[in-house]
Amino acid sequence: MKKSILLFLFAMIISNLLQAQLPISAGLKIGFNTSKMPTEITNISDIKSQGQNGFLAGAFVRIKLTKFYIQPEVYFTKKGGDFQYSNTGNIYTQQSSFKTVDVPLLFGIKILDFKAFNFRLMAGPVASFITDKSVSYQVNGVNLPAVPSPTLNFKNTIWGFQAGAGIDILNFTLDVRYEWGINNISDYSEMTSKTKILHVGLGMKLF
Repeated sequence: MKKSILLFLFAMIISNLLQAQLPISAGLKIGFNTSKMPTEITNISDIKSQGQNGFLAGAFVRIKLTKFYIQPEVYFTKKGGDFQYSNTGNIYTQQSSFKTVDVPLLFGIKILDFKAFNFRLMAGPVASFITDKSVSYQVNGVNLPAVPSPTLNFKNTIWGFQAGAGIDILNFTLDVRYEWGINNISDYSEMTSKTKILHVGLGMKLF
């Protein structure tokens, strides 16, 4: 329900902006990411985090305010992370993968601004709504899907902050951003897990 309301509000805002004839552009984007979920567990030390590769696909709108701009986006993405630790002579591995709908709201400035080329900096908050979770738990390399573990429980929303840089060449855009997860997404009281993600996105302005 939250995702539907947010997407509806996003569409309404864009519609109103178009009707107001503000200097805006909009387009589609695709890209990939590399994500990690650094994790801490009470009384467990030397936890090793491992990254996963994912993708993103969606749309963006850019509202131009002289050298400054506002860029709301919505895209589907896959992200996650693995961690491993040793305890009582055993090696424990958890692999977590999420499919999410991400809604960033970025505020940027054009450092270089020419007719066919510009260089930009941007930063802003992002909300990620988890639509699907895939979590597995292994002991000594043996998958144990039937064994309940409290560490497998995650919240349904990830709050984060993105910052990065981008370039525009004619109607094409290229953004590179880093995202820091703000909230602990684990529902297990003795575990803290936050996301860290590197995004690379290629977009094309439709107008």
